[in-house]
Amino acid sequence: MDEINKTIQKEAEILLEKAGIEGTVRVESAEEGFQLFVDSQENALLIGKHGNTLSSFEYVLAMIVTKKTGEYKRLTIEVGGYRKEREEYLQDLAGRLRDEVLDTGIEKTIRGLKPWERRLVHMYLSEEPEITTESTGEDRDRVLVIKKK
Repeated sequence: MDEINKTIQKEAEILLEKAGIEGTVRVESAEEGFQLFVDSQENALLIGKHGNTLSSFEYVLAMIVTKKTGEYKRLTIEVGGYRKEREEYLQDLAGRLRDEVLDTGIEKTIRGLKPWERRLVHMYLSEEPEITTESTGEDRDRVLVIKKK
C-alpha cells in the first residue's frame, strides 16, 4: 500500500472514530481517484437520509486528504452496497427516461440528484447517439435534462 492509500485509510478511520462509528476501512486505487470500502454495523447511520451523511463524509475526508497531501484526490465511499445499488437504480431510471424521450420526443428531467449522481447519468447516456443531457439551474435547484439531439 503506498503512502497516499495509507493517509486516506488513516484519516477515514480517525473520522469514523470521532463520529463514534466502529468499522473497518479498505482503500483501493480507482480510475479517477480512490475507492473506500467501509464495513460497519452502523451502515444506516453512516449513509444517512438519502445518502446525505455519506456525501458529507466523502467531502470532509477529501478536504482532509487534500490538506495532508497537497493535492486533491477524488474519493468515493461504499458502505453496505449503498452506492452500487444507487448507481444501478440511476442507470435503470436513465434508461427508462431515454426510452420515453426517444418514443415521445419530449424531454425529461431528473431533480434532486447529487453531483456524483448527475455525473453518472451524464456518463451513462453519453454514448447514446440520439440523446443529449445537460444540467441546468443552481445549487439545490439543479436539474438534469435528457432530450433528443
